[in-house]
Amino acid sequence: MNNARRWYIYLVCAISLQSAAWAVIALLRNLMAGGGGTIAFIAFQIAIIIITLPLFLVHWLWAQRLAEREISEREAGLRRIYLYGMQAGFLGPIVANAFSLIATLLWAAAGKPGFDPQSSDFSLFETVLYHSLAIIVLALLWFYHRQVISADAKVVPETGNSATIRRLYIFVFSAWGLTMTTMAVIHIMRWIMFQFGRGNVIGGDIGFLTDEVARLIVGVPLWLIFWRQAQSLFSGSSEEERESALRKFYIYTAVFVAVLSAVTNATFILAGFFRRLLSLPSEGDIRTPLPIIICMALLWAFHAYLLRGDAAQIEESSRQGGVRRLYLYLVAGIGLAAFLVGFSGDISVLIRSFSQFFSDTLREQLAWFTAALIAGLPVWLLPWRQAQTEAVAATPAGVEERRSTVRKIYLYFYLFVATMTVLSSAVYILYRLLTLVLGERSEGDLLSGLAQAIAYAIVGVGVWLYHGSALRGDQSRNRHEQMMRLKEINVAIVDMGNAGLGQSVLNKLRQEEPDLNFNLISLPAIDDGESAQAIPARLNTAGLIVGPWPIAVDGGIGGKVSSEIARAVVTSPARKILIPTQIDGWDWAGVDRWSTETLVQQTVRAVRQWVNGEEVKVVRPMGVGGIIGTIIGVLLLLILLAIPVLIYFAGGF
Repeated sequence: MNNARRWYIYLVCAISLQSAAWAVIALLRNLMAGGGGTIAFIAFQIAIIIITLPLFLVHWLWAQRLAEREISEREAGLRRIYLYGMQAGFLGPIVANAFSLIATLLWAAAGKPGFDPQSSDFSLFETVLYHSLAIIVLALLWFYHRQVISADAKVVPETGNSATIRRLYIFVFSAWGLTMTTMAVIHIMRWIMFQFGRGNVIGGDIGFLTDEVARLIVGVPLWLIFWRQAQSLFSGSSEEERESALRKFYIYTAVFVAVLSAVTNATFILAGFFRRLLSLPSEGDIRTPLPIIICMALLWAFHAYLLRGDAAQIEESSRQGGVRRLYLYLVAGIGLAAFLVGFSGDISVLIRSFSQFFSDTLREQLAWFTAALIAGLPVWLLPWRQAQTEAVAATPAGVEERRSTVRKIYLYFYLFVATMTVLSSAVYILYRLLTLVLGERSEGDLLSGLAQAIAYAIVGVGVWLYHGSALRGDQSRNRHEQMMRLKEINVAIVDMGNAGLGQSVLNKLRQEEPDLNFNLISLPAIDDGESAQAIPARLNTAGLIVGPWPIAVDGGIGGKVSSEIARAVVTSPARKILIPTQIDGWDWAGVDRWSTETLVQQTVRAVRQWVNGEEVKVVRPMGVGGIIGTIIGVLLLLILLAIPVLIYFAGGF
């Protein structure tokens, strides 16, 4: 079945089954749970069932018949998307109705009259039945689709894209359960804390507590069920599960959210502490942020423990390493931003204190800026030191770290921010000084007006110097590693006689990589009297072999490749970069038909990627859509940059 037919069948099945399911639920609620629907409403639901249910059955039986006839149908990505998507579509409302049902029962147990805000006219029995009917119908449909997935998995194991869809389904509901659990624990802890001391803001609201207990009762099983399933898959026999980048993304996202929340709320607490030290009136209540910090610290510790356990079981794959680096640099970026805001703010306050009284406003700013500095410093320092330790190591992991795109984006981003900050600050300082020299009277104290610009300039210079030093260190280590790796390596370029492709590649490479040792081999034997028997020896001593793909085929290039040469290419310990040249009677699947000039360019790029220790992959020219998207992105970036500059000169200082 082609993709167009799959899309048609599964879209019709999804829409018709969801429509029929909710029509059945609405009809049962009206007939059994006192829904009070009108005759027209009931007739409308019956009409939906009569039309959509046969429509679903016809198309679903069609899909099942095709799946039984062709094994490729069972492993089709669209079928997996439909099955797991329908499971998610049923399970989501089950969770919502279960929460409402439990909250209703807890309200009833507490002796409160309002069982359900959405159905306050219902009796307790009708409210329970209202939610139970939806849960029963949706659970039956969920269970049926679960059985279909299990039957498919017995015939075709879930690997590749199918496994990715399954992992996405598992981690989405695991994250939902974890979020519900965390929020419930935070709110319950806050409710308990507010029962003691002054200002019992939420102490008398029993409804608040029952809702959070209901959220906890639903969230804990939801999280545990799906997380245990994820752990079971990870501990199973599948290497693909252990190398999954999606699992790492889920764990690092949880850690990232925990870090961000903990830092933000720690800043509030530290600011309150410094306010008291500076004899300022206290604001807020420590009982509000403290439960968040406690829960986020536990969340952080739990997932950090999981990461250590994962690392002990399996070596990190390239994609997992990319997710880990993304997490490290995101956390480091947030921590550094908070630290720099606090540091520059403190400098600004200290400069202004020289020319004006240390007022309550300055003391309040000092409290907040110092809190941000202290909260951000460890959050930046810990992941940054971990990343730097790996980046300076003379190991393959260190090379990969230094060449990672995420690290370069992080370093160049802060270089750019520092440059723009120094530029803007310098322009503003010079502008204020020139206005003073030209005789315009300045409003207010000049030093106070320049304090923030001076602070930003000082911090910007420091950030620029530090991150520039890190970049230069990366480049120096990369050059040293490349020189050691390529020392005394010969690059054998095989040419097809009169074709001249090898000569063109050689000329281009000598311009791009002049430090490499090149050796051109023409087929058949070279004209200076060297015999063809000497060619295999030259291939065996090469560190890299570059040539058209027929050099590895006995009798290739019209019989110019002997069995000895083909065997030497295959058995040589050198890295091989084969050029997909076109030959009559042979076709390349998934490879464009390139001109000779494009073949030369792609080959040179591949050699340069090998020289730099990168994965050899095709580099395609940017299409029209990419060019348009780039132009739009640049324009949006310029607009975003123009906004703070305009604010800056409009009196931001």
